[in-house]
Amino acid sequence: MKSNSTAWYKNGWVWLIIALPALTVVAGIATVVITSLNQPEMVVDDYYKKGKAINQELTLYQAYTDSGIELEVRLEEQRFELKSSEKLSGIKVNLVHSTQGKRDLNFVMTPNGVGTYTKSLETALTGKWTVFVEPMDGSWKVQQKLAFPNASWTKLVAE
Repeated sequence: MKSNSTAWYKNGWVWLIIALPALTVVAGIATVVITSLNQPEMVVDDYYKKGKAINQELTLYQAYTDSGIELEVRLEEQRFELKSSEKLSGIKVNLVHSTQGKRDLNFVMTPNGVGTYTKSLETALTGKWTVFVEPMDGSWKVQQKLAFPNASWTKLVAE
């Protein structure tokens, strides 16, 4: 009778049996780390207040439709432009990214010499965005989902 006197750590089957549970533990830890670093954002903190404000916003959207104002937007490279059928002293713009709240932008635009509103942006916008536009007095509001970049003029319509 011949005895096998090789050490256990020299046997490949032993390492295979050890490696499978070890890889599972490493994958589990990696999953926990990835999910904790990329938490989904809370869309609305106070659902009750947001629900009460919906009717007020619907009234503002209807006021835009009734006003007869026509707005057009475009985004060329890093320049956001807006045209209005009526002269407004200033416009508040809110660009909301569809999935990444950290990328949302809020700014005020005033007309330039030719009557358009322009804003230079620090970074190029890509992907799906919701554009909210309202005058400084807050008498109406319009929103529309757009894909950027968009070099052609797009008319904003009340949704």
